[in-house]
Amino acid sequence: LVLLPRRGASRMTNDPTRADTTPPLVEITILGRTCLARPDMTLVWVLFDEGYIESSSRFCWNGTCLYCMVHVVMPDTRTVVRAKACEIFPAPGLRVVKLGGEFQLAPRLAS
Repeated sequence: LVLLPRRGASRMTNDPTRADTTPPLVEITILGRTCLARPDMTLVWVLFDEGYIESSSRFCWNGTCLYCMVHVVMPDTRTVVRAKACEIFPAPGLRVVKLGGEFQLAPRLAS
């Protein structure tokens, strides 16, 4: 078993000349709640970081299990589409309107 740092975790470096290459955060909406997300992380990682996934054991994180299915409204459209959260990257205006049954709403988000 190899434990890797969580995506989006800060990476330390001793190189003072290295410029910060983190892209600017984008604003997305998850079940009516606005949050800021990194556009270089898949939506499933954003959902994990925001507390919509309490355990990672059932998710494959690579598109094969279908447990991360969500309903989203893509930016600049009014059409709701069903998609895998592990294959979508946050874009300004993205709205997640429904989570699949494998997602657990954290108690802090239930109110």
